[in-house]
Amino acid sequence: MSKPTEQRPPQVTLASGIVMFASFMVLVTAWEQVSTIGSLETQESIRDVLAESPFSSLGLDVSSASDLLRYACMVAAAAACATGILGWYVRKPDRSARLGLTIFAIPVFVTGLAAGGLAGSFVAAGAAMLWMAPAREWFATGRWTPPAPAPEKDKGKDKGKGADRAADPWRTPTSVGAPDARSTQPGGPSTPPPATRPFGQPDTATHSPYGQPLARRGGDDRPAPPAARQQQLLHERPGAMVAAFVITVVTAGGLLSLSLLWIAIAGLSPDFLMSVIEEQQPQVVEDGLSLEQLRGTVLALAGGFVAWCTVALVLAGFAMARRDWARRGLIVSAAFSAGACFALVLSTPLTLIPAAAAVATVLCLRRVEVRRWFAVDAR
Repeated sequence: MSKPTEQRPPQVTLASGIVMFASFMVLVTAWEQVSTIGSLETQESIRDVLAESPFSSLGLDVSSASDLLRYACMVAAAAACATGILGWYVRKPDRSARLGLTIFAIPVFVTGLAAGGLAGSFVAAGAAMLWMAPAREWFATGRWTPPAPAPEKDKGKDKGKGADRAADPWRTPTSVGAPDARSTQPGGPSTPPPATRPFGQPDTATHSPYGQPLARRGGDDRPAPPAARQQQLLHERPGAMVAAFVITVVTAGGLLSLSLLWIAIAGLSPDFLMSVIEEQQPQVVEDGLSLEQLRGTVLALAGGFVAWCTVALVLAGFAMARRDWARRGLIVSAAFSAGACFALVLSTPLTLIPAAAAVATVLCLRRVEVRRWFAVDAR
């Protein structure tokens, strides 16, 4: 049976290398895309893409699409710099670096596609590997248990030992409790086997009540005491807690990225924002909404979403660190999100997706094993 070790798991090393290399590729492709966005070839490619069916209904022109692509590449480059740096720090069991890497991997994944490559997907995959075993155990305790050696090797060793014993028939047995060959001869000295139990205690581990011998368990195969096993289970992070954290990071991180994008559009390209509103909500423009009023409304709403998502991500991080107040706050935040999404479901059916995610988060955080895990060290 393998023993726990403090060495870094190979999965963490692999994930760190993938994240750092993919982040560098995202940074290079984003820089190249920004530097060539004004070229004739790129402008022709943007015009061809806007002429196709999914993008033709957005009402974008070449100039607005170029600005939007430039902002997306800038966000991808900034987030890739963060993931590249944090990808080095996760080589130590730093849970804060892992949490930050997971948060920044979301905008890299979303905006990395606009930069012209799939490297952002590898950044997200590397961040996800850090939440799986044995990396999860290593980040939680600083130790992990390598897998046991293959049974074929043990069998080969046993066969080799058997061959050596067969080759030397006059060899004296050295195993504990094995009788000497002389003791089996008539008239030979009778040497009792060494005692395996204290005097006066019944040997219940070697014989059954009917006199038949029982198989002796080795030291490695003995089950842990119930109290120790219960403490081990309570200190292991439940899977429902990890699921709630991942759901919160994906939904809140995605909404945070979209909110930051709308803030950038409203601040840098208000004309493009006005054209989008005219295309999607012409009634609002007919009611006399000015450009400054629209810009202020978008900035206020997007700023509120940024604050809300930031609070949810912070609560999720503290909940993973076993803070019961963070778990309760995350439940309230998710319940409020679900109520708001269900209130808008008639006008926007797509809100069913974040509503389902919020409900799943509440259910995961209310499970018995999660509450019991927080009750061990509630702070």
